[in-house]
Amino acid sequence: MYRPILNLAIGFTISAVLTYGLVHLLGSGLRGTGSRIAACVVLLACMAIDSGRFGLRTPMLRRQTPRHHFTRFGPANGAFLWGLDTGLVLTTFRVTSLTWAALGVTLFGLVPWWAGLCYALGFTLPSIVMVAIVPGSKDQDTKAEPIWLMEWLMDREKAVRTYAFSLLSLTFAGVLATVFLG
Repeated sequence: MYRPILNLAIGFTISAVLTYGLVHLLGSGLRGTGSRIAACVVLLACMAIDSGRFGLRTPMLRRQTPRHHFTRFGPANGAFLWGLDTGLVLTTFRVTSLTWAALGVTLFGLVPWWAGLCYALGFTLPSIVMVAIVPGSKDQDTKAEPIWLMEWLMDREKAVRTYAFSLLSLTFAGVLATVFLG
């Protein structure tokens, strides 16, 4: 029952840690005050995008992991592949620019390479909880996703965007403080 979500979590975590680790490694020569200023620019750009005031949308590849992975490879392996894809950070739909901001501060060395693990936990733990509390389908002929849950999540998109913008603002203020104080 829980194997697919656990496989998704494992795939997502592997992918996220590798992505953040690679970004951290690529930015290893970009450390210092200049990097903090560059991080401020990235954060400010993300805030501008997420503010909704300029008609901009979060940069992303507008694609979804192919659903046929589940039928082709089975629920457990399909979920693992889905996790590997979505954990790459840049490959699928995003609601906010927070992932770009997180990659920016990782690139400029303001957070460690294992920030990918934090990113993964922030996605996988709520997903596991949701799967654990969502009642199974009463229809024996279908294993369809609970539509009410997707609608519930979509109804909270504005709140998620507001929360994400607050996190971006707080992070920007913190990085900006390090430019002037550190």
